[in-house]
Amino acid sequence: MSGFFVSFEGLDGAGKSTQVAALAGSLRARKLDVLTVRPNATPLGEILHSFVLQHQRDAALEAWTEALLFNAERVQLLHEIVLPALQRGAVVVADRFVDSTLAYQGGGRGLPLDALLDIHRRACGDVWPDLTFYLRVPVDVATQRQHAQQLPLDRIEGAPEDFHAAVRATFEDLARANEQRIVTVDATLPALEISRLVADVAMQRIAVASAA
Repeated sequence: MSGFFVSFEGLDGAGKSTQVAALAGSLRARKLDVLTVRPNATPLGEILHSFVLQHQRDAALEAWTEALLFNAERVQLLHEIVLPALQRGAVVVADRFVDSTLAYQGGGRGLPLDALLDIHRRACGDVWPDLTFYLRVPVDVATQRQHAQQLPLDRIEGAPEDFHAAVRATFEDLARANEQRIVTVDATLPALEISRLVADVAMQRIAVASAA
């Protein structure tokens, strides 16, 4: 594949959507073919994502059910949108990818990371981003930002603080274990400063990949 795959990770409230849009705009200004995606970007993904995040009725959703549904939407996203875009040489910028499943369903829900990684290898062909930006933010800051939006919280956003602390700890572990792929960014900095840093790093990595 001749394209380049970028993902943004971090807690809800870290500013991922803002930075996805900013990077896409910066790359398009440089005349690059850019596609932005979210986990629910396909019709099937929209159905699954909405069900998982809004499920409040009857029995509680099991952790493995949650993980498998998120993996199912990722498989569809890859084959329907991401892989064709990469094959034509586009830069794909994703708001979340497999690291979120490892952090939320692994760290947060307590599922074994090895098993989640095996599912990703088998179901998604072990496809990983070329570059991931982890927007690091304290749990309390992320929570304050979410409440400031005055929007209803979904079932994951509204989980207890210890859940989000475990998610953050797993993101930290993933960043340390994958330093070549994952670039950690202080998400408490002004958004414009973050977007400039992100664009500089992304352009450097894309240039190196293009020259290889």
